[in-house]
Amino acid sequence: MRARRLGTLDSMSFDEFKERVAAAEELEFAGRNLEAISALTEIVESTRFAIYEGTSEGRAAVYFLGAAYAGAGVFEPARAYFRKSLAMKDAWADRAQYARKAVSRIVEIAITEDEPTRGLADLKDVPASAPADVQGELTYLRGRAKDKDGDADGALAAYAQVQQSSRFWSQSVYLSGLIQVERKRYAEAEALFCKVADPKRQDKSTPALADAKFFAVRDLARLALGRLAHEQYRFDDSRYYYYLVPRDSERLAEALYEAATSRYEKKDYEGARELLDDLTALKAHHRYEDEAMVLGAYLDLAQCKFKDADDKLRGFIVRYEPVRDAARKLAANDQRMNALLSAAKSGADAGGVDFAGVAVTPDAMRTIASLVRVDPAYAEMSRRRGVLDRELGALSATKRELEGIQAALVTAGGVRPTAQDGVDVREKKARLEKEVESVRRQLEDLEASGVRQKETETLRAELTRLSASASAKDPAAAEVGPIGTGKDLPDLVAQDTQRVKKLDSDLTALRGSLVSAESALAKDALARLDMRLSRLLRRARLGRIESVLGKKRALEVEIGAIQNGYLPQDAVDALEPVRYLKDNEEYWPFEGDDWPDEYVGAEGIK
Repeated sequence: MRARRLGTLDSMSFDEFKERVAAAEELEFAGRNLEAISALTEIVESTRFAIYEGTSEGRAAVYFLGAAYAGAGVFEPARAYFRKSLAMKDAWADRAQYARKAVSRIVEIAITEDEPTRGLADLKDVPASAPADVQGELTYLRGRAKDKDGDADGALAAYAQVQQSSRFWSQSVYLSGLIQVERKRYAEAEALFCKVADPKRQDKSTPALADAKFFAVRDLARLALGRLAHEQYRFDDSRYYYYLVPRDSERLAEALYEAATSRYEKKDYEGARELLDDLTALKAHHRYEDEAMVLGAYLDLAQCKFKDADDKLRGFIVRYEPVRDAARKLAANDQRMNALLSAAKSGADAGGVDFAGVAVTPDAMRTIASLVRVDPAYAEMSRRRGVLDRELGALSATKRELEGIQAALVTAGGVRPTAQDGVDVREKKARLEKEVESVRRQLEDLEASGVRQKETETLRAELTRLSASASAKDPAAAEVGPIGTGKDLPDLVAQDTQRVKKLDSDLTALRGSLVSAESALAKDALARLDMRLSRLLRRARLGRIESVLGKKRALEVEIGAIQNGYLPQDAVDALEPVRYLKDNEEYWPFEGDDWPDEYVGAEGIK
């Protein structure tokens, strides 16, 4: 490269080194991770980096390269550079700024991937003299590893050692409480949850690192306390614990619904209705909105308000039967299904996603997104697919750069390599998938408009052909030419080009397997939503039967009361009470004199 004047000389002054590291840090802070990775790799992997490795800027370069990889979701090289950051000269001297950050990022990666044992292996060389916050991170990760291995006693012992000043203190106490719940030691669990949930601790003992995660865990602890009290039939205690969940919490809807359920079981129907009214006043989709609607109807049944109950149950069936049917249709279309679950997972507006051909309103789509329970494995698959998509995009950029180098070699007097570029399989497949989706939507629109099936046979055949083409394996994707062994620069560039093609082919195949696994998990989530809504719809229909029977029984009681000489409640002071009188009775209308012993009702009529 030097001889052909195609690369920069491997020389860098210290001032230039500092400037380039600072510029790369700015890229990482701005979230431009791929650019930061490119800039920092050029610095860290330079032959002259060893000269500056022992400086603060050198330690910063290694740490931020790992941080850029972690920000891009590429955890393996991130862990490698974090380990290098911990092993650098004077890494633990003075404040150990970058070493402490590297430990925190390794712990976060281990928790994200649910691989605490591997995280501990990455941190095995952390000295015993490390600061207290670093020791707290290690202790918490050790507890997670014990917990995952099924060693409950070891996990409890490790969690108990996490100091209150650690950012993982609240998580340690909460997870300890969960272990005690699994052991059915409810008193010990409640005491642990109270440590985090105590509303007075903000004034006297809030941990130094009370970040957003602390408040999220605190709300979970309050929900856990409410559920514990509910399971032990301590309904008043459970109401208090649910009340502690603040109005700005993401868990408020859960707290209101579960509190209403506990009041319903205590037969405090008015209290349960007030909580459901508060839940309705939120005017937001939440994961309990379907069950809350059914619970409201059953509250009316319990209070003998049969007409109100029947109206609510009918409204539930009218609203949620199309939602269930739409969920079934979405499960048959991978693209729309993944778009919906991606919106549900990220918190985006599902009503704004294009779901043409599915006969359901945007609000119903938001309902599905709020009700569906996304498996954690689905989120991990989705994250990995996103990383692969970014890597495939970077490979395309690398391929273009290699083509530019080849063109520069020809201009400089070299010989153009004989290897020809293969077909871009991903672009071809993407175009085919778009065509398939376009034809499918046209077909669905025609069928929805009432066109006869015979008139859509041509379009259906085209859809079958395009679907087969999109799912077929392209031979160009598997056949990557052999990598050469030449030593000249054009040969080396050609070899790199072949490596890029092979890596692209391998990653494309891996992405296909991830997409298949992601779709299977998505279908499972929608199938569980289907079963849930079907169960609630059956319960609503049974409730309607109870409302009819209740109205019938109420009429029988009213007829019996009239026969025994008692007026029904709605006839007391009514405009036409005469229609309730027998032949031997008289009616004296009200003439303005309100004597306590004369107005209707003074006789103790019930």
